[in-house]
Amino acid sequence: VVNDASVATGPEVASAEGSRSARTGGWHGASRRWRSIRWPAGVFGVALAGAFAIYARIWADPFRYAPGGRGHYNDPMQAMWNLKWVPWQLLHGRDPFGTDAIYYPHGVSLSWNTLMPTLGVLAAPLTLTLGAAFAFAVLLVLGPATASLTGFLWLRRHTTHPLPAAVGGLLIGFNPFMTGHIQGQINLTCVALIPLLLMLVEDLLWRHPRTDRASAIWLGVFGAAQAGISEELLLITAIAVLVALGWAVLTQRVATLAALRRAGPPFGLAVLVFLVLASPLLVHQLFVSQDVGLRATHWRALIGDYLEPLGGQAITAKWPHLTYLGGAEDGVYLGPLMLAVLVIGLILTVRRDRGVRLAAAVLVVMVIFTFGDAHPLGVPLPWHWFGELPVLRSVLPGRFSFASWLAIAWLLAHWLDALSIGALRRETRRRVAAVPALIGILAIVAALITIVPRNVAASRLPDAPFFHSRRELTANLPNESSVYLLPSPTFNDASGMYFQQLADFRFDQPGGYALRPDRGGAAYGPPDTPLIALAKLAGLNAPLPAELVKDARAQLRAEHFRAVVVVLASYRAGEFEHLARALTGHGPDRVTGGVELWFLHP
Repeated sequence: VVNDASVATGPEVASAEGSRSARTGGWHGASRRWRSIRWPAGVFGVALAGAFAIYARIWADPFRYAPGGRGHYNDPMQAMWNLKWVPWQLLHGRDPFGTDAIYYPHGVSLSWNTLMPTLGVLAAPLTLTLGAAFAFAVLLVLGPATASLTGFLWLRRHTTHPLPAAVGGLLIGFNPFMTGHIQGQINLTCVALIPLLLMLVEDLLWRHPRTDRASAIWLGVFGAAQAGISEELLLITAIAVLVALGWAVLTQRVATLAALRRAGPPFGLAVLVFLVLASPLLVHQLFVSQDVGLRATHWRALIGDYLEPLGGQAITAKWPHLTYLGGAEDGVYLGPLMLAVLVIGLILTVRRDRGVRLAAAVLVVMVIFTFGDAHPLGVPLPWHWFGELPVLRSVLPGRFSFASWLAIAWLLAHWLDALSIGALRRETRRRVAAVPALIGILAIVAALITIVPRNVAASRLPDAPFFHSRRELTANLPNESSVYLLPSPTFNDASGMYFQQLADFRFDQPGGYALRPDRGGAAYGPPDTPLIALAKLAGLNAPLPAELVKDARAQLRAEHFRAVVVVLASYRAGEFEHLARALTGHGPDRVTGGVELWFLHP
């Protein structure tokens, strides 16, 4: 169903509208423009208000607060580091995809991590002026808000009335997949480009509102931009589109093949544009850096994930676990009521509605993929054969729920459109038909209420004035010094990366929180060198083995470390100070700006 007035545009229409606007002094033209944007503006405004409400605790002071608490600083701090690293390296004419600023001196490929170069470039004006924490806070609220807007624009093409599309758009911005990642994974919540990509695919296949060449170029541009945010979600969306096309070929063979033949050359152009624009990232991944693909099958969904929330919803259903949760990050949650609405809706409409059948096919396949390599009743699922493909090896199966929610948003918008108030008005003489329609609307609304996200907890970011004092940094640490920073950033505490970006990457450090090669596989956090092993022991308040201390001293000399720096704001500062004394044999050379410094070389 296509109801987008933008299809019927052309020079004649534009000329007629321009003449009419001129005759009326422009008032009617302004009125028409307002009518055309009031729904998108309304959806964006509601979504933005909702996002601010969710992150209200952060926006009490967006310069000093981040989602979560001491146990969940890693993703937010890593994201802040990435947001600043990309523009900082580009401004200094350096490669942003590799670094030894963390994991010094061996370094790590950032192209295999959540570097997000697209967001780094877009947020650069905020990051470089107001700081990475503020830029991160802005992206936290813009992610769901812009996804709701573009989701509405996509769904508006498929509904007669705007309100159902608005509901579907808000569901795209605030569904449980988004809820499962709003603690700071902006690479998975800044998804506004995905609905735009779907619109461009539709344009090339059957709508053709502009030249196919223009649509193909935009498809390649937006695809490359999305790859610079999350290649994983781009790939998942592409698989969902292929499933939809496969189903269309099976059910509407002649029309679908004709559309594909016409769209073949433009799609080829889109792929070419994508490869050119995404080449810096792809070349670094495939040819420059070592493959550090993560075996991600552990993060699969099980039945309990669909029925039992993990606390991301404002209304938590009291539902017993049918099985243990599969670590799917709560992104697959449906809840009993939403599941009932989907099942009943499909039973009532799937036989007579071609669009519902296509959306249902995509939904079923995406749900099956979320179960990964599970073997229910001893039967292997598709992941058993496809999961080892290089392109899927690092994809978390549970994240296929992202595409599931695209299909669910389309289904709910479609059903609400069919049950809309306008339809009820036409049925005022047929009370028997109006009552079930009203019940259906209320059931959908009730199901949506059960997945409304709750607001996010926030904690104050650690602070040490030394790291953002240019005078102190210049006086104590020459540029590109190697520093043993305590706490050293690891999987459990990434605050060292937060301090490093505050200091404009003035120093390198052996710790870090990123994916790296590990004996043929991949692991998060630095390898257990003597320095890292000691940092972990000190953080646990454990005894320091004399032999390990001796090896760590040798590492400090061999790798030309400039200083040991202990952050006094750390809750383990006492243990870290004890470690620094054990390594140097004396007390700190200087205490300033919330840190203690032990200089190792003149």
